[in-house]
Amino acid sequence: MRYYFELSKEYPNIPRLEVIATLQSLSYDFKIIYQNDDIIIVEFDNKYDIKKIASRLSLVYSISEYLFSVKPDNKEIKKEVENNPIIKKGTIAVRCKNRSNEIKSTDLLRAITQVYTKDKIVNLTKPDIEIYVLITDDLIHVGILKEQISRKQFEQRKAQYRPFFSPISLHPKIARCLVNLAKVTENDSVYDPFCGTGGFLIEAGLIGCKLFGSDIEKKMVNGTKQNLEFYHISNDTIFTADVGKIKDCIKSPVDAVITDFPYGKATTTNKEELCDLYHRAFNSIYSILKSDGKIIIGLPSESYIEIIKNKYHIEIVIKIPVHRSLTRYFYVGTKKLP
Repeated sequence: MRYYFELSKEYPNIPRLEVIATLQSLSYDFKIIYQNDDIIIVEFDNKYDIKKIASRLSLVYSISEYLFSVKPDNKEIKKEVENNPIIKKGTIAVRCKNRSNEIKSTDLLRAITQVYTKDKIVNLTKPDIEIYVLITDDLIHVGILKEQISRKQFEQRKAQYRPFFSPISLHPKIARCLVNLAKVTENDSVYDPFCGTGGFLIEAGLIGCKLFGSDIEKKMVNGTKQNLEFYHISNDTIFTADVGKIKDCIKSPVDAVITDFPYGKATTTNKEELCDLYHRAFNSIYSILKSDGKIIIGLPSESYIEIIKNKYHIEIVIKIPVHRSLTRYFYVGTKKLP
């Protein structure tokens, strides 16, 4: 079975990576049929759960059962529609999103609608079958809508709506995306040694991960616990500790470390030089990470990459603009073995 994922274009390339990492974390056998910044088309061999996949994703708008892709030509469109009939009975609706600045959707949509609505009752409110048409600059992609990702949930979890608030927190959709890039799933262990207000732990907890979190500031630890309680997430393993002493607190290696390092503006470094703090942190994280464990680490610039390379294989670096004067660089990698 093939499905297409309609990607957000807020962060080029990252939504595709999120989809791929999420499918890999769920141990699904799949292959990519087509991909660009608008869409990724995936073919599953056997096992898959579209609802579960949708519940994980944050930078995807919708998932549709794939029917066909075609160039924006009315004759070609009609041919493809006739070659891909809808067998399922019930009411129908045809909806469209036009991402192209060049292609007009009216005639193309009419060509699709005339065939698919023939001998079916149109119901625009609650149809049994919803044909979803995505128009891009080069191709039109047609499928049967299966899941729409709730973007509202991430807006409702923004920092200002939590009991404990910090203005420098990442947007929850970015935090969730980074959790997904760590390829963790239910019962995998996730640790944040600079937990702050708990943004990463909230998103990891909501997908069922086992959580570990710490911070050198007790008020941050208490705030993280408060926020996790607010979302009904267990906070038993959130503790106050300097990053250099975490090995004494975490007895079993963790599957992933996902964190945003302090950088000395609105966060405290206890008057320690950033370079020294980062060296200590990387060494400590290495000591509690599984041999195949993942790291997602946010830093204030790309100048620290050589420090990271000493102990970790870097797969990608993700640039996230936080606000006008601040950009975070998130390094995604794995532990180097001796």
